[in-house]
Amino acid sequence: MKAPVRAALALCLTINFIAAGFSPRARAQTTQAAVTLDGFTAAESDAERQLEDRFRAVPLPASAREHLRTLTREPHVAGTPEDYRTAVYVRDQLRKFGISAELREYQVLLPYPKHPTMLELITTRREFLKLEEAVLPQDPSSSHQRIIPLFNGYSATGDVTAPLVYVNYGLPDDYAALKKINVDVRGRVVIARYGRSFRGVKAKVAEENGAVGLIIYSDPADDGYTQGDVYPNGPWRPETSAQRGSVMYLFQYPGDPLTPGKPAVAGTVRLKQDDPTLNIPRIPVQPISYGDARRLLEPLHGAVRPAGFQGGLPFAYHVGGTEDVRVHLKTSMDFQVRTIWNVIGRIEGAEERDRWVVIGNHRDAWTFGAVDPNSGTTAMLELARGFGELLKQNWRPRRTIIFGSWDGEEHGLIGSTEWVEENAAELRERAVAYLNMDSAVSGANFGASSVPTLWKLIRAATRDVRDPKTGKSVYQAWQDRVNDARPEAELTDASAGTDAPIAEARINALGSGSDYTPFLQHLGVTSLDMGFGGDYGVYHSAYDSFNWMEKFGDPGFVYHVAAAQIWGTMTLRLANSRSLPFDYADYATEVRNFVNETQKTAARRKLADDFDSKALLDAVKELSDEAARVQSRRKGLLEEIESRVRVGEKEPRAMSSLKRINDSLIAAERALTDERGLRGRAWYKHQIYAPGLYTGYAAQPLPDLRQAIDDRNTTNAREAATRITEAIRRAVAVLKAGREN
Repeated sequence: MKAPVRAALALCLTINFIAAGFSPRARAQTTQAAVTLDGFTAAESDAERQLEDRFRAVPLPASAREHLRTLTREPHVAGTPEDYRTAVYVRDQLRKFGISAELREYQVLLPYPKHPTMLELITTRREFLKLEEAVLPQDPSSSHQRIIPLFNGYSATGDVTAPLVYVNYGLPDDYAALKKINVDVRGRVVIARYGRSFRGVKAKVAEENGAVGLIIYSDPADDGYTQGDVYPNGPWRPETSAQRGSVMYLFQYPGDPLTPGKPAVAGTVRLKQDDPTLNIPRIPVQPISYGDARRLLEPLHGAVRPAGFQGGLPFAYHVGGTEDVRVHLKTSMDFQVRTIWNVIGRIEGAEERDRWVVIGNHRDAWTFGAVDPNSGTTAMLELARGFGELLKQNWRPRRTIIFGSWDGEEHGLIGSTEWVEENAAELRERAVAYLNMDSAVSGANFGASSVPTLWKLIRAATRDVRDPKTGKSVYQAWQDRVNDARPEAELTDASAGTDAPIAEARINALGSGSDYTPFLQHLGVTSLDMGFGGDYGVYHSAYDSFNWMEKFGDPGFVYHVAAAQIWGTMTLRLANSRSLPFDYADYATEVRNFVNETQKTAARRKLADDFDSKALLDAVKELSDEAARVQSRRKGLLEEIESRVRVGEKEPRAMSSLKRINDSLIAAERALTDERGLRGRAWYKHQIYAPGLYTGYAAQPLPDLRQAIDDRNTTNAREAATRITEAIRRAVAVLKAGREN
């Protein structure tokens, strides 16, 4: 693009951004970045920006509000008739927008409570706990007759009576602290508070320590009144509210428990429900409110809690374990193979139909699911409506776009996992990336988790969408919030003599707990997850309702619109770019950081010499060097294509070279997987990213190596380091072959 044209474009964009409400600072950043989009020639970049402007004008608050109202009209647990109705609604909306869409069924093991749980406190008297969430006059939906009772998905059926022990968050360090004060949980029922890890980890650790039952409650210190006003006066969890949720052992494998690694369809051989290898607990597990938890915790005797065990209830916590305070816990679960329904939509690519950009969100909810997940479903429908308007204008993406509205996520990422396992061969060959948005909106604070190849794409897209609250770009509002939380010393570069912020807004590592897991960690598909967060204390409760959203989460439904705009902008850039905007230099930098942190941990444990960190770091340097060469080659090919097209050449030879580089950028992520899988959990294949055995949703980068160090197992550490090194070098070889061909 010539200088006068660039200046004119910048002026036009500045006028548009003033009209849209951008601040001068955000406007300056956006117009600077607006010259050429990564992966496009200058002329293509101009056309892409115009296309994106047309798309971003379509999503509207009123339309988003109507979608969410419809989706949250009734509770819709996976596998129920109400869940099916949401599937039909999403399918029909996609078709209405001009996007082909079909239902895909799977038959999976789903438990519902057969009878409401009985929980009885036995002291000098007997007291039955209600285990019910109160009906709130201010929220009529809380009286709905189809709200499922409080239960944990995949809890075992059980009937146990035993002394009660308080185990804090119920993680290994908590049990170690109890052992130090001679508190034994064997043969006891334990009570743990939610937080710091996935509830399935708490069930597994309780089982490993010999507990016969587990009760999990939401402590007010974590999401109740100590955080602020409780619902309906504020966004936080009220006294009778409890968190439903699955206790499947996701860290072993997600999806249908009976068909690990295979799709749950007719003809697939299934495990027996009593198979000891199933990824589900063998003890009863039950969630309760902090109102009910108070009745159990307050009478406990025994030792005063260890350091860090005190919660937010107004008394000193004791750990119990004495015979004078016992509980009777009785759960009755109905385990059956039931049908779930994914909705799969598709926009065929005009040039590269065999390259798929996949976007997804789950649709099932424990109750109404206004935040989790239907704020994301709403954003996807508004995104689809925007794409539908482009289709009416005869637009087609370069690459195919696939929509996934997943079912059964709440029970254990089931719908997405079964679809990935069913289509694994095609996805390995064709999937460009997977873009996930689960709980899209619970407030105004944007955040993202991603593999590093997509960092620049995320930041670029958020620079081009307005934050409704501040009028700045979403990126600037995000960065400002991050900078406000950082120590001042980290925000300045003293050597440069400036006080300007030098850090980008942080993008987190991908762990587990949402539908990107099978794409990235089983197949090696480049993935991200994102959304707007806020004060959200009604997670997995009857109060995650339309009323809560309209009052606290997003009163004007403007952040649902922003979520759709960001998601759609990223999708368009991946679907339309001539050169995929993947950056493996960022990947190399992040893996180097992981290795350095792992070295420090190993040194603290006197294990620094027990694995070959030099070979690992040498491989990372090779990745960094090759990434730089690929970036240079990409840039050169784009410039060559632009110059050839300018003189009238229709199919420059550089196009085929660039396509081979694109294929290698896709395949390099696959190369970071190992078909042998992680030690003891073969379903997880990725050597860089996976959830830890005890971290729950949180990532444990370099998972096998970090676990070996935690276990102080030098043999496993050496093997893990070797396999990670091999994986990185495979990725280097793939990138090199694509660049040189």
